[in-house]
Amino acid sequence: MQSDAQTAEPFLPKRTAGNTHDGSRIMRLINPPHARQIRALPHLAEGSYRDLDIDGTIDFMTRRYVAPMAQRYDLSEAVLADGAAGYGWLSIAFLLRGGHEAILIDPDAERLANAREICRILGVANRCRFVNRTLQNTGLANDSVDIFASIETLEHVGRPNVRDCLQEIARITRDLVILTTPNRIFPVVAHDTMLPFAHWLPRPLRRCYAWSFGRLPLERGNSFLAPWDLKPLSWKFEPDSRISTFRSLDELKRFYPHYLPYGSNPAQRLRQRPNPLLFRYQSLIATLLKTRSYWLAPNLASVWVRREPS
Repeated sequence: MQSDAQTAEPFLPKRTAGNTHDGSRIMRLINPPHARQIRALPHLAEGSYRDLDIDGTIDFMTRRYVAPMAQRYDLSEAVLADGAAGYGWLSIAFLLRGGHEAILIDPDAERLANAREICRILGVANRCRFVNRTLQNTGLANDSVDIFASIETLEHVGRPNVRDCLQEIARITRDLVILTTPNRIFPVVAHDTMLPFAHWLPRPLRRCYAWSFGRLPLERGNSFLAPWDLKPLSWKFEPDSRISTFRSLDELKRFYPHYLPYGSNPAQRLRQRPNPLLFRYQSLIATLLKTRSYWLAPNLASVWVRREPS
């Protein structure tokens, strides 16, 4: 484990935000001076996330990803591998919830350097390791991490690397995998152009389709996964969440309202309630397919647990 001699002052609970769905309050953890330091980092200040609500981001990561981890694992003893970690928000949320250690993996050296600085500012760098490698070649030992999180990453690794990435995740992870990535068989995905069926087309036709609707700048050619692409996990793990990363529809309801730390328009990041039509659809597939509902969901979001020895 790497240490960092210069760490920030301890976290102090700050002001509360609005009520969540079940009436609870969101605790503000980030001191305003720390938040200003983070937003001033050039990599953030010059990009689309310069107005990011950092407290809202950590709250999102905690309630959507870290809370499901904590339902299944004692985080105080857990080592999390976060790949690709980006700016490290998930790892930070994990550590603030009491996680033992986070390994931040990212192939982008500059982004990883910013993640290291953010962790230093927030006083958690002494519980982090920073690994500048690809997801298919982490360099970590077999069963060396307790939990692996892959959040909106697998669609970016390139079709030839998907299987290798999933095999690497299964190889190095001991107990729990949590992942999200758009579902290729769903007609519309919340990435790229968001044009219906665009991701089913060959790349040249995708570009023509995007151009005809004025969305060519949004066409990034991501390679989206189908449910059967997750097979490399199944020899060691089995799905354990019924809808997205949650065990029940009630948990999904309680996730609202929340701040969504994605997208270029800050005004659209606060999600007050689920889309009624989509929620009814999710209710149906969760009832029929249970832990396999990700097969027909817009996103392959799911939690996987270690199979019991036969």
